[in-house]
Amino acid sequence: MNEEEVTQEEAEVETDDTAADEEEVEQVDEYMSIDDLLGLTEEDYPELSEDANHTGMKPLHEWMQHLPEEARMHVGNIRASYTRKTQEIAALRKELEAEREALRQQQELAMNNPILSEAEKHITEDEHDVYTEEGMQAEIKKQAALMLQQMMKPAQEKIQLEQRQVELQRFKSENPELTQDEYRLPIAEMLKARPELKLEDAFYIVKAKIDSSKAAEERAAMQQQKKTRRSTLTKTSTGASSKPSGTPRFRNAIEAYEWHKNNPGKK
Repeated sequence: MNEEEVTQEEAEVETDDTAADEEEVEQVDEYMSIDDLLGLTEEDYPELSEDANHTGMKPLHEWMQHLPEEARMHVGNIRASYTRKTQEIAALRKELEAEREALRQQQELAMNNPILSEAEKHITEDEHDVYTEEGMQAEIKKQAALMLQQMMKPAQEKIQLEQRQVELQRFKSENPELTQDEYRLPIAEMLKARPELKLEDAFYIVKAKIDSSKAAEERAAMQQQKKTRRSTLTKTSTGASSKPSGTPRFRNAIEAYEWHKNNPGKK
């Protein structure tokens, strides 16, 4: 083998190694993350339906030792991806909670501002003698407090409205019956007739009426069932039910004898 042939063979080996490396990289790129797994649908695999709740299988750890190495690597990547996602969500939740707390403190400061509370003490109906030093100072403090109160009023009203909207949204989510016509229509009528009521008050009033009506209907139905059973027992002289032909079913020969004795000519 001459030098040129050796060089060509080495080049072919190097090319094969490069191709193998590229193939390996392509395989690694195909490993699944949690996002890739979520991208699969029921059309790809029937077991991946959105409402999947499979039971009766062996635990996953019993299958892991039987899976090919690359399948276990896929599972490992998915597990690591899931861990990263949960950590990201936890960090975002922590940031959101911090922002909510900062907002809550701002709202609390706007609604219960100690400076405003102190200033409002100077807002009185008293008339001040502005020609005296003491009266002038008292009037200045009063007018400054009124101006501060007027400036804070729009912000306080906005915060109150936002807080009320949050309360209503929470109440609606906790009481989904509000969307049902059985509740929604009478509540709307009640709020129209009595605008001083809050939605929560109207809901509980209507709910109490509906619950009372349903309880009365259930009691009436039970009484009717009892009445029907008593009527059925009364119509059977021996306590045995009758056949469609009018002849009862007898529990023993004595009952049959007594019935035929009291009903001659009937079969």
